[in-house]
Amino acid sequence: MSEIAENAENTTEKSKRPAKELVYDYVRRRILNGELQGGDFIEEKVVSEAVGVSRTPVREALHRLQGDHYITLTPRRGAVVRQITAKELTEVYESRRLIEIHAMERICREKRTVPPVLRVLYNQMCETSESQDFVQRAEYDQAFHRAIVATTDNAVLVELYDSLQVRQQRVAIAAMRVQPARAGTIDQEHKQLIEALERFDEEAAVQIISQHLRPVLDVVSRLPV
Repeated sequence: MSEIAENAENTTEKSKRPAKELVYDYVRRRILNGELQGGDFIEEKVVSEAVGVSRTPVREALHRLQGDHYITLTPRRGAVVRQITAKELTEVYESRRLIEIHAMERICREKRTVPPVLRVLYNQMCETSESQDFVQRAEYDQAFHRAIVATTDNAVLVELYDSLQVRQQRVAIAAMRVQPARAGTIDQEHKQLIEALERFDEEAAVQIISQHLRPVLDVVSRLPV
């Protein structure tokens, strides 16, 4: 496909999507990739001009972004990007441990089939260790751990886990930016986790995930309280 044809296709695809979704994705991506950081203000006028839409879908998108914990809307001050704090990072990991340890126990005790997608996502994450695309890595990581939780066939548990998605991704990206050298260690833990689940070794799986989801002091110490 030529560059002109590809651009035309992208433009057509963009035109099919509601304006508020375009704004949501635009702001969300800028927050995740670090262009907008905790404490930064988001101006409606700047966003509407950048995306090429009116102020109304911008306001609608900002309300959704607030509901998803990306920003805070304050009277007279407008939209402010939420800061990832050491406390939030610790609480996210604690919540994930509760859910994921339960999932490991169910998989091993009931000898549930480990989804093949885990190895696909593991390989994709290893590739991001080289490229240092932390946004894409966080998306693969979230999908990896969600696939494990989904193996329990507990829809309520998966829904609860999904409610952590935004915080989980932002925490993962923040942690990788602070300490990118940990990528290799994390990749190794993912590999060990797959192997433990495939042989239904509950003790090993729980031990690995408990270690995997412990906040690293060096990361926590560099985040605001």
